[in-house]
Amino acid sequence: MATNHFGHFLLTNLLLERLKQSAPSRIVNVSSLFHTLVSSLDLNSLNFEKEVYRRRVPYNRSKLCNVLFSLELARRLEGSGVTANSLHPGYVKTDILVPYHTIHGMIMKLVFILWAKDSELGAQTNIYLAVSEEVEGVSGRYFTDCKEVKTSKLARDKDLAKRLWEVSEKAVKLRPEEKFC
Repeated sequence: MATNHFGHFLLTNLLLERLKQSAPSRIVNVSSLFHTLVSSLDLNSLNFEKEVYRRRVPYNRSKLCNVLFSLELARRLEGSGVTANSLHPGYVKTDILVPYHTIHGMIMKLVFILWAKDSELGAQTNIYLAVSEEVEGVSGRYFTDCKEVKTSKLARDKDLAKRLWEVSEKAVKLRPEEKFC
């Protein structure tokens, strides 16, 4: 959660004043299709304080938080000239999730070799959201393959997005003078 959500949340907040001064500006958060695998989000247990830690669940939750963060950020930045969107880059050939020394890892490596995008193709939606005139002024949306797609129901929960923002402010100890929206 610290790497995939809180770090992005803090950095973005610390850059917001400059982004507003530089408007029009765009914020692009890389999420994942895996956000759709999350059925609930306990904001009092983001770091598994109240439940058993299960492999892969933290990644999926953090990716849901990326989408919710973008949704609330877009709402807070309305009218500022700064947009915020999130995306699923697709399955990209990297070594990040695959330990090749297991049978499962070797199968996943084969799947990635056969069907995953190379890094150049995997970056296209990021680039599209950062510079394309087609999405100028578009904010609070989720994209894959340079197209807007629907998120999970949980990722569209505006109240949850607002509460996540508040919990995240406390978690990263954002000071009042560091709050620009």
